[in-house]
Amino acid sequence: MASKWHPDTNPDGMVNLGTAENHLMLNDIADFINSKGLHLEGKDFDYGEGPWGSVRLRKGMAKFINRHFHPFSPVDADELTFANGCTSLFNMLRMTIADPEDGLLLSMPGYIAFPTDFSLLAKMKPVFVPFHGADQFSLDAVTHYEEAYRKAEESGTRIRALMLCNPHNPLGKCYPKETLIALMKFCQQRKVHLLADEVYAMSVYEVPEPSATPFISVLSFDYSRYINRDYLHFIYGMAKDFACGGLRMGALWTKNKELARAVATINQFRWPGQVDERVAAKILEDEEWLDSFLTKSRERLAASNKLARQLMDYAGIGYASGANAGLFFWIDLSPWLNEDDGKDDWEREERLVKRMLENKVFLTNGKGQASERPGFFRPVFSREERMLREGFRRLVNTLEEN
Repeated sequence: MASKWHPDTNPDGMVNLGTAENHLMLNDIADFINSKGLHLEGKDFDYGEGPWGSVRLRKGMAKFINRHFHPFSPVDADELTFANGCTSLFNMLRMTIADPEDGLLLSMPGYIAFPTDFSLLAKMKPVFVPFHGADQFSLDAVTHYEEAYRKAEESGTRIRALMLCNPHNPLGKCYPKETLIALMKFCQQRKVHLLADEVYAMSVYEVPEPSATPFISVLSFDYSRYINRDYLHFIYGMAKDFACGGLRMGALWTKNKELARAVATINQFRWPGQVDERVAAKILEDEEWLDSFLTKSRERLAASNKLARQLMDYAGIGYASGANAGLFFWIDLSPWLNEDDGKDDWEREERLVKRMLENKVFLTNGKGQASERPGFFRPVFSREERMLREGFRRLVNTLEEN
């Protein structure tokens, strides 16, 4: 979006409430890097230590995971592989654990890019799991995964993996331990790989809902009681919690040595540059600053989450309860789907998107996120207050016009 909104220099620009970036912390991360100084040397511009990440970088990330994810068994640097973003890791995981046209179980709704990450180049088949109104964070959800698995296998699609996004994008909620265990058992029984994407793990904050579920990592308990360690893989990156989407830094943890070797072999097409690794290592190694950064981030996200709730309540917009993680809400705009805008509600949703864009506000709509029902959207609230208010003003104006 070239013409970005600015209250002074471009008041008629586009207000982007669709891209999940933590703009509340961008200046903080930039100020930190500028204050430290990289002091680059000639060797920082060679090819580095290989397509898995430098020892320094892997040690920094291992220490961070051990401090903040509280793993049952400490994570070792040798168990980590770095690539230029989690998207690259997902692509390589398909190439190493599955064949083309094998199936990947994905929740409905789900992160908009998962189907593309696994299918565009690697040709894995997304198999969406509908829940038909059931709570996908409860134990009842496993029944729906079993049904989707059965139907896929009967139709000739071999299921090779289940994608778990915890905290969830776009629902902004965390999975309780009992559901994580149930999904591990499901994967173990069917010899299906469990891919745990926990990129929003440090973006969990206080909300005015006592029932909100706190975050718990798949690494934080003895998972080996429920799933073979060769079938559990943990993915983390620096785009969300660190406000470093432009750094392109993703990490894969796995105990599966054959998988790790296979990923490292094809990672020569995707490994990060030396200078990027130096920046990432600088961030990870300054524990005192990083603790303060994460605390500030959670506080600012909580405040922005509260403001978004107030704006939606005032406008009469419904949203999913229990959202205490990530940078977004899952909202219901189906009451504003205009019957004159199409022959069905999916067409009407697309028309509502066009009306929003005409009014210079962008939200990600539900169809692209595998929503089971039309009319749902994901507004991102991790924006400066003036932008957030302006975005919701334009959204409400669009709804009133509809």
